[in-house]
Amino acid sequence: MGCFATCGKILLVIVNLLFLVIGLVFFILGFFCKFGNDTLKGYYEGALASLSTSLSDSGFGTVDLSSFDITEVIGTLGIAFIAIGTILLVITVFGFIGACCKIRCMLIGYCILVGLIVVGQIVFFGILFGNKTLITDQIKTPLKSSIQSDFQGLNGTNVVSLAWNFVHIQVKCCGVDSYEDFTGATLWPTNYPSYFLKTPLSCCMTLPSTTDFSCAASPTTSNNYKDTGCFDSIWDLALGNVGLMAGIFAGMGLFQIMLIVFGICVIMDGKQNRVGSSTSRNQHNRKRNRWDD
Repeated sequence: MGCFATCGKILLVIVNLLFLVIGLVFFILGFFCKFGNDTLKGYYEGALASLSTSLSDSGFGTVDLSSFDITEVIGTLGIAFIAIGTILLVITVFGFIGACCKIRCMLIGYCILVGLIVVGQIVFFGILFGNKTLITDQIKTPLKSSIQSDFQGLNGTNVVSLAWNFVHIQVKCCGVDSYEDFTGATLWPTNYPSYFLKTPLSCCMTLPSTTDFSCAASPTTSNNYKDTGCFDSIWDLALGNVGLMAGIFAGMGLFQIMLIVFGICVIMDGKQNRVGSSTSRNQHNRKRNRWDD
Protein backbone atom coordinates (compact mmCIF):
# COMPACT_ATOMS: atom_id res chain seq x y z
CA MET A 1 0.00 0.00 0.00
CA GLY A 2 2.86 2.38 0.82
CA CYS A 3 4.35 2.47 -2.69
CA PHE A 4 0.91 2.59 -4.34
CA ALA A 5 -0.19 5.37 -1.99
CA THR A 6 2.99 7.32 -2.71
CA CYS A 7 2.38 7.06 -6.46
CA GLY A 8 -1.23 8.07 -5.88
CA LYS A 9 -0.13 11.07 -3.85
CA ILE A 10 2.26 12.21 -6.59
CA LEU A 11 -0.42 11.74 -9.26
CA LEU A 12 -3.02 13.61 -7.22
CA VAL A 13 -0.65 16.53 -6.70
CA ILE A 14 0.27 16.73 -10.41
CA VAL A 15 -3.29 16.27 -11.72
CA ASN A 16 -4.81 18.76 -9.32
CA LEU A 17 -2.09 21.27 -10.08
CA LEU A 18 -2.96 20.88 -13.77
CA PHE A 19 -6.69 21.29 -13.13
CA LEU A 20 -5.94 24.26 -10.91
CA VAL A 21 -4.49 25.94 -13.99
CA ILE A 22 -7.49 24.85 -16.08
CA GLY A 23 -9.83 26.27 -13.45
CA LEU A 24 -7.99 29.59 -13.61
CA VAL A 25 -8.29 29.55 -17.42
CA PHE A 26 -12.06 28.99 -17.20
CA PHE A 27 -12.34 31.75 -14.63
CA ILE A 28 -10.40 34.19 -16.81
CA LEU A 29 -12.39 33.22 -19.93
CA GLY A 30 -15.60 33.75 -18.01
CA PHE A 31 -14.38 37.14 -16.86
CA PHE A 32 -13.66 38.17 -20.46
CA CYS A 33 -17.03 36.84 -21.68
CA LYS A 34 -18.79 38.84 -18.99
CA PHE A 35 -16.70 42.02 -18.87
CA GLY A 36 -14.20 41.99 -21.75
CA ASN A 37 -16.09 43.55 -24.64
CA ASP A 38 -13.19 45.88 -25.49
CA THR A 39 -10.83 42.92 -25.74
CA LEU A 40 -13.23 40.75 -27.74
CA LYS A 41 -14.30 43.49 -30.13
CA GLY A 42 -11.47 42.74 -32.53
CA TYR A 43 -12.89 39.26 -33.16
CA TYR A 44 -16.33 40.38 -34.32
CA GLU A 45 -15.76 43.83 -35.80
CA GLY A 46 -15.48 42.30 -39.28
CA ALA A 47 -18.99 40.84 -39.10
CA LEU A 48 -20.39 44.15 -37.83
CA ALA A 49 -18.63 46.03 -40.63
CA SER A 50 -20.11 43.64 -43.20
CA LEU A 51 -23.55 44.10 -41.69
CA SER A 52 -23.19 47.88 -41.62
CA THR A 53 -22.11 47.96 -45.28
CA SER A 54 -25.04 45.79 -46.29
CA LEU A 55 -27.45 48.05 -44.42
CA SER A 56 -26.10 51.13 -46.14
CA ASP A 57 -26.14 49.54 -49.61
CA SER A 58 -29.66 48.21 -49.08
CA GLY A 59 -31.11 51.64 -48.45
CA PHE A 60 -31.33 51.53 -44.67
CA GLY A 61 -28.88 54.40 -44.36
CA THR A 62 -26.10 54.53 -41.81
CA VAL A 63 -26.90 52.38 -38.80
CA ASP A 64 -24.74 52.87 -35.74
CA LEU A 65 -23.61 49.46 -34.54
CA SER A 66 -20.86 50.79 -32.29
CA SER A 67 -23.02 50.26 -29.22
CA PHE A 68 -23.12 46.51 -29.78
CA ASP A 69 -21.70 44.79 -26.74
CA ILE A 70 -21.12 41.08 -27.24
CA THR A 71 -20.88 40.55 -23.49
CA GLU A 72 -24.62 41.18 -23.32
CA VAL A 73 -25.05 38.17 -25.59
CA ILE A 74 -22.48 35.81 -24.09
CA GLY A 75 -22.61 37.16 -20.56
CA THR A 76 -24.53 34.09 -19.36
CA LEU A 77 -21.84 31.88 -20.86
CA GLY A 78 -19.29 33.96 -18.97
CA ILE A 79 -21.11 33.36 -15.71
CA ALA A 80 -21.14 29.62 -16.48
CA PHE A 81 -17.38 29.67 -17.15
CA ILE A 82 -16.76 31.57 -13.91
CA ALA A 83 -18.87 29.02 -12.02
CA ILE A 84 -17.02 26.08 -13.62
CA GLY A 85 -13.67 27.72 -12.90
CA THR A 86 -14.62 28.36 -9.28
CA ILE A 87 -15.79 24.76 -8.78
CA LEU A 88 -12.58 23.42 -10.33
CA LEU A 89 -10.49 25.70 -8.14
CA VAL A 90 -12.26 24.58 -4.97
CA ILE A 91 -12.00 20.88 -5.82
CA THR A 92 -8.37 21.07 -6.91
CA VAL A 93 -7.37 23.01 -3.80
CA PHE A 94 -8.91 20.22 -1.70
CA GLY A 95 -7.11 17.56 -3.73
CA PHE A 96 -3.76 19.35 -4.00
CA ILE A 97 -3.42 20.39 -0.36
CA GLY A 98 -5.02 17.19 0.91
CA ALA A 99 -2.61 14.97 -1.03
CA CYS A 100 0.45 17.14 -0.55
CA CYS A 101 0.00 17.51 3.21
CA LYS A 102 -1.98 14.28 3.78
CA ILE A 103 -4.86 16.16 5.38
CA ARG A 104 -7.48 13.45 5.82
CA CYS A 105 -10.60 15.66 5.96
CA MET A 106 -9.63 17.49 2.77
CA LEU A 107 -8.98 14.23 0.93
CA ILE A 108 -12.34 12.86 2.07
CA GLY A 109 -14.03 16.04 0.86
CA TYR A 110 -12.14 15.79 -2.42
CA CYS A 111 -13.25 12.19 -3.00
CA ILE A 112 -16.87 13.09 -2.23
CA LEU A 113 -16.84 16.10 -4.57
CA VAL A 114 -15.26 14.15 -7.43
CA GLY A 115 -17.74 11.32 -6.84
CA LEU A 116 -20.65 13.76 -7.08
CA ILE A 117 -19.23 15.09 -10.36
CA VAL A 118 -19.03 11.55 -11.76
CA VAL A 119 -22.67 10.92 -10.84
CA GLY A 120 -23.67 14.27 -12.34
CA GLN A 121 -21.85 13.46 -15.58
CA ILE A 122 -23.59 10.11 -15.86
CA VAL A 123 -27.01 11.73 -15.35
CA PHE A 124 -26.21 14.57 -17.76
CA PHE A 125 -24.91 12.22 -20.44
CA GLY A 126 -27.96 9.99 -20.07
CA ILE A 127 -30.31 12.95 -20.52
CA LEU A 128 -28.19 14.53 -23.24
CA PHE A 129 -28.28 11.56 -25.57
CA GLY A 130 -31.27 9.68 -24.20
CA ASN A 131 -33.83 12.47 -24.24
CA LYS A 132 -32.03 15.68 -25.13
CA THR A 133 -35.30 17.58 -25.56
CA LEU A 134 -35.43 17.86 -21.77
CA ILE A 135 -32.44 20.17 -22.11
CA THR A 136 -32.88 21.68 -25.56
CA ASP A 137 -36.51 22.70 -25.08
CA GLN A 138 -35.55 24.68 -21.99
CA ILE A 139 -33.04 26.60 -24.10
CA LYS A 140 -35.06 26.98 -27.29
CA THR A 141 -38.24 28.34 -25.71
CA PRO A 142 -36.78 31.61 -24.36
CA LEU A 143 -34.77 32.10 -27.57
CA LYS A 144 -37.89 31.87 -29.71
CA SER A 145 -39.76 34.10 -27.29
CA SER A 146 -37.08 36.79 -27.57
CA ILE A 147 -37.34 36.66 -31.37
CA GLN A 148 -41.09 37.17 -31.24
CA SER A 149 -40.90 40.11 -28.86
CA ASP A 150 -37.61 41.88 -29.66
CA PHE A 151 -36.26 41.07 -33.13
CA GLN A 152 -36.26 44.21 -35.29
CA GLY A 153 -34.69 42.99 -38.51
CA LEU A 154 -31.41 43.72 -40.26
CA ASN A 155 -31.32 47.34 -39.14
CA GLY A 156 -32.28 46.59 -35.55
CA THR A 157 -29.89 47.96 -32.96
CA ASN A 158 -31.09 46.19 -29.82
CA VAL A 159 -29.14 43.26 -28.43
CA VAL A 160 -31.53 40.57 -29.69
CA SER A 161 -31.53 41.88 -33.27
CA LEU A 162 -27.78 42.37 -33.42
CA ALA A 163 -27.14 38.99 -31.85
CA TRP A 164 -29.37 37.08 -34.26
CA ASN A 165 -28.05 38.95 -37.30
CA PHE A 166 -24.51 38.24 -36.11
CA VAL A 167 -25.24 34.53 -35.58
CA HIS A 168 -26.98 34.21 -38.96
CA ILE A 169 -23.97 35.66 -40.73
CA GLN A 170 -21.29 33.81 -38.79
CA VAL A 171 -22.94 30.38 -38.40
CA LYS A 172 -24.78 30.49 -41.76
CA CYS A 173 -28.18 29.61 -40.36
CA CYS A 174 -31.62 31.09 -39.77
CA GLY A 175 -33.56 31.22 -36.51
CA VAL A 176 -33.59 28.71 -33.70
CA ASP A 177 -35.06 25.88 -35.79
CA SER A 178 -35.83 27.63 -39.08
CA TYR A 179 -37.06 30.89 -40.60
CA GLU A 180 -40.55 30.11 -39.28
CA ASP A 181 -39.41 31.22 -35.82
CA PHE A 182 -39.66 34.81 -37.10
CA THR A 183 -43.22 34.51 -38.38
CA GLY A 184 -45.38 36.98 -36.48
CA ALA A 185 -42.48 38.73 -34.72
CA THR A 186 -44.06 41.94 -33.48
CA LEU A 187 -41.17 44.36 -34.13
CA TRP A 188 -39.87 42.86 -37.38
CA PRO A 189 -40.82 44.94 -40.47
CA THR A 190 -41.62 42.61 -43.36
CA ASN A 191 -43.35 44.94 -45.83
CA TYR A 192 -41.03 46.71 -48.25
CA PRO A 193 -41.68 48.19 -51.71
CA SER A 194 -42.25 45.21 -54.03
CA TYR A 195 -41.24 42.72 -51.34
CA PHE A 196 -42.79 40.88 -48.41
CA LEU A 197 -40.06 39.24 -46.36
CA LYS A 198 -40.46 35.63 -45.31
CA THR A 199 -37.05 35.43 -43.64
CA PRO A 200 -34.75 38.03 -42.11
CA LEU A 201 -32.35 39.54 -44.61
CA SER A 202 -29.45 38.25 -42.53
CA CYS A 203 -30.55 34.70 -43.41
CA CYS A 204 -29.62 35.31 -47.05
CA MET A 205 -26.50 33.47 -48.14
CA THR A 206 -25.24 36.76 -49.52
CA LEU A 207 -26.30 39.90 -47.70
CA PRO A 208 -28.19 42.26 -50.01
CA SER A 209 -26.03 45.00 -51.47
CA THR A 210 -28.98 46.70 -53.18
CA THR A 211 -32.69 47.08 -52.53
CA ASP A 212 -33.23 43.66 -54.12
CA PHE A 213 -34.60 41.62 -51.22
CA SER A 214 -35.72 38.63 -53.27
CA CYS A 215 -33.44 36.29 -51.31
CA ALA A 216 -35.62 36.92 -48.25
CA ALA A 217 -38.94 37.43 -50.02
CA SER A 218 -38.66 34.31 -52.17
CA PRO A 219 -36.15 32.22 -50.25
CA THR A 220 -34.83 28.93 -51.56
CA THR A 221 -32.17 26.58 -50.29
CA SER A 222 -29.82 27.98 -52.92
CA ASN A 223 -30.02 31.61 -51.80
CA ASN A 224 -31.08 31.42 -48.16
CA TYR A 225 -30.30 29.44 -45.00
CA LYS A 226 -34.03 29.37 -44.23
CA ASP A 227 -34.22 25.71 -43.18
CA THR A 228 -30.92 25.56 -41.34
CA GLY A 229 -31.57 26.10 -37.65
CA CYS A 230 -28.87 27.88 -35.69
CA PHE A 231 -29.46 25.84 -32.56
CA ASP A 232 -28.87 22.49 -34.25
CA SER A 233 -25.89 23.87 -36.17
CA ILE A 234 -24.20 25.02 -32.97
CA TRP A 235 -25.32 21.92 -31.07
CA ASP A 236 -23.91 19.59 -33.72
CA LEU A 237 -20.69 21.55 -33.79
CA ALA A 238 -20.27 21.26 -30.03
CA LEU A 239 -21.93 17.95 -29.14
CA GLY A 240 -23.02 16.33 -32.38
CA ASN A 241 -20.47 13.51 -32.50
CA VAL A 242 -22.09 11.01 -30.14
CA GLY A 243 -19.23 8.51 -30.33
CA LEU A 244 -16.63 11.16 -29.58
CA MET A 245 -18.66 12.63 -26.72
CA ALA A 246 -19.31 9.16 -25.27
CA GLY A 247 -15.59 8.44 -25.40
CA ILE A 248 -14.77 11.76 -23.73
CA PHE A 249 -17.34 11.26 -20.98
CA ALA A 250 -16.24 7.65 -20.41
CA GLY A 251 -12.59 8.66 -20.29
CA MET A 252 -13.33 11.48 -17.87
CA GLY A 253 -15.40 9.18 -15.68
CA LEU A 254 -12.72 6.48 -15.50
CA PHE A 255 -10.03 9.06 -14.81
CA GLN A 256 -12.09 10.62 -12.03
CA ILE A 257 -12.79 7.21 -10.49
CA MET A 258 -9.05 6.54 -10.58
CA LEU A 259 -8.46 9.82 -8.72
CA ILE A 260 -11.00 8.76 -6.09
CA VAL A 261 -9.23 5.40 -5.68
CA PHE A 262 -5.86 7.10 -5.28
CA GLY A 263 -7.38 9.53 -2.80
CA ILE A 264 -8.75 6.66 -0.73
CA CYS A 265 -5.35 4.93 -0.85
CA VAL A 266 -3.62 8.05 0.47
CA ILE A 267 -6.24 8.33 3.22
CA MET A 268 -5.80 4.67 4.22
CA ASP A 269 -2.02 4.94 4.09
CA GLY A 270 -2.10 7.94 6.39
CA LYS A 271 -4.39 6.08 8.76
CA GLN A 272 -2.09 3.04 8.81
CA ASN A 273 0.92 5.26 9.44
CA ARG A 274 -0.83 6.87 12.39
CA VAL A 275 -1.82 3.47 13.77
CA GLY A 276 1.71 2.16 13.26
CA SER A 277 3.23 5.22 14.91
CA SER A 278 0.85 4.92 17.84
CA THR A 279 1.66 1.22 18.24
CA SER A 280 5.41 1.93 18.19
CA ARG A 281 5.03 4.58 20.86
CA ASN A 282 3.01 2.23 23.05
CA GLN A 283 5.60 -0.53 22.69
CA HIS A 284 8.38 1.91 23.50
CA ASN A 285 6.53 3.11 26.59
CA ARG A 286 5.98 -0.46 27.78
CA LYS A 287 9.69 -1.19 27.42
CA ARG A 288 10.56 1.91 29.40
CA ASN A 289 8.12 0.88 32.11
CA ARG A 290 9.77 -2.55 32.35
CA TRP A 291 13.20 -0.96 32.79
CA ASP A 292 11.81 1.37 35.42
CA ASP A 293 10.36 -1.60 37.31
